[in-house]
Amino acid sequence: MSYAFGVEAAIGANPMRYLFARRFSAAPETAVTAIFVIKPDVLFGTYVWMEEDREPGDCRISTFLPTMRKPIQVVDRLAFDCLPLTDIGYIDLMAWPHPVLQLSHDGEPGAGTRVYRGPARLNGLAVRECFVPGTGVVVDRVVEQRGEAVRRWQALELGDRAEDWLPRRVRVSRLDSGHRTDFTRSGPAVPLACDDFDGTPESLREAVEIALAGAGARR
Repeated sequence: MSYAFGVEAAIGANPMRYLFARRFSAAPETAVTAIFVIKPDVLFGTYVWMEEDREPGDCRISTFLPTMRKPIQVVDRLAFDCLPLTDIGYIDLMAWPHPVLQLSHDGEPGAGTRVYRGPARLNGLAVRECFVPGTGVVVDRVVEQRGEAVRRWQALELGDRAEDWLPRRVRVSRLDSGHRTDFTRSGPAVPLACDDFDGTPESLREAVEIALAGAGARR
C-alpha cells in the first residue's frame, strides 16, 4: 500500500537523483504521491506532492523549489505540462488519469489503446495511451495539443509481476525539439509505513532515505 524507490537520470552533464514515494488507500480510493529532488545539490529540497481521490475525481498537485516561500498549486491547465526543470509530465507520475480527462476512444478489444480528451478550456488537449492488455499497465503515453504531439512518455523496461510491473526504465521526449531523457529505477521498491505520509514532505523524504539505505545494507 505504501512504497518508495530511487530514480537516476542525466540531464546534459548533470547527474540527477530523485526519490519517489506513493501511498494507496482502498476506502476511499485515494493515492498520495511525492517526488523529491536529491541531486544536483542546488535543487535539493525541491519536491512535487500529489493527492488523488478517485471517487469524486479530485486531484491536487503542489510543487516547491528552494527559492519559493511556500509551495504553489498546479492548476489543471499546467498539470499537463512538465515538472520543474525536467521533461517528465505531472500526468506521467499520477496513479490514475487526471479527472478532467474524458475517455473519447477505447481501441478495439485486445488492441491496448485509448484516447482521453480534455475540456474546451484546455485548447484541444488529448492524451493517447498504449497499455498491456490483461494488466492495464501503460507503456506509452503521448500528449497532443491542437492535434500536434508535443511530449511522449515510454516505459522501456517493466519490472516483474512481484513488483506489480513497476517500470525499471522510462524515457520522456519533447517531440518538437527531439530532446529526450532516460530515467532508471536504481533498485527495488521498498515498503514504507502509511503514516510516514501524514507528516511534512521533509519528514517523508527522510523516511524514504532511511528505508532505501536499510534496503541497500540488507543487500
